[in-house]
Amino acid sequence: MSSCVEALRKHFDIRARAWLHSSADGRAPTTGRAGFERLVHLAKQKKLTYEKLGKRIARVHTQVRIEKLEESRDRSMADVWATERICFTYYEGGTPYVECCQIRHEMRWVRAGDGWEMMHARESAMGQELPAVRVAAVEHVLPRFPRDPDWHSGLYDRVRAVRYADAWWDGTNPRYPRFSDDCTNFVSQCLFAGGLPMWGEPDRTAGWWFQFGPKPVWSYSWSTAHALYLVLTSAFGARVVSDPADLRIGDVIFYDWNGEGTYHHSTIVTDFDAMGEPLVNAHTIDSYHRPWLYTDSPAWTPRTRYAWVHLPDRVQVSGR
Repeated sequence: MSSCVEALRKHFDIRARAWLHSSADGRAPTTGRAGFERLVHLAKQKKLTYEKLGKRIARVHTQVRIEKLEESRDRSMADVWATERICFTYYEGGTPYVECCQIRHEMRWVRAGDGWEMMHARESAMGQELPAVRVAAVEHVLPRFPRDPDWHSGLYDRVRAVRYADAWWDGTNPRYPRFSDDCTNFVSQCLFAGGLPMWGEPDRTAGWWFQFGPKPVWSYSWSTAHALYLVLTSAFGARVVSDPADLRIGDVIFYDWNGEGTYHHSTIVTDFDAMGEPLVNAHTIDSYHRPWLYTDSPAWTPRTRYAWVHLPDRVQVSGR
């Protein structure tokens, strides 16, 4: 009988081909067909987004890490937790760039004759975040920062914020919890690493703060996109600019998927492409140097509105 690992290898090989060719290529199995159709749709959206931005995809590289595999006692069923990293190499104006994203998978496989079939699957890229599986404590190598993160000079250190965003885009800093919707929690961590001061504790409805400890507590603005938007623009002196080209690294972009005036998602600007368009890092769908438009996201709609928020270099909190 073939092993479940071999079935997983074939499964992710088909996914890799779909990302590159924007089609299931007639290889998608009958089980899990709907998931492959969604994947093909996302791949087509990714390719279309790149074409609109004048980018040409040259290579798609995928890497899969099996976090955990549990077989039933009779070995007729297996539960699998896996992390899939996809990196897109693209050219713009003759210059190569790399964008990466990370998708978490929960799957249940059952034996079918001499092989295996997928009975159930969930993944973080389908509009829901899946918690990372902690199998063993692994030391995350993080670049050393020049000063203590709890010390603030009143200056916003953009480079430091971006270094943090690049170090933790595909992981979770053990000092913080990982939320089911982790985008703003991640952006807040980056802003704090860059020197933005916490204030308002212990009122969860006021200020912007995170209380460390065995039972951490945080303000709504720390973890909620619209609340962070309000506190940045009202208390931290940030301003909404009219053109994304006016942003700098360390600035924040907010996304209102339905165009109804409430922001649901946030990202941090970490680089710019050859045309001066921002590239962003984010969580929930873990993303590294992703084009800011997000038209390839399953949450994007034609009604999506953006807020390009530029932070001041010197932070003076008002209303503190």
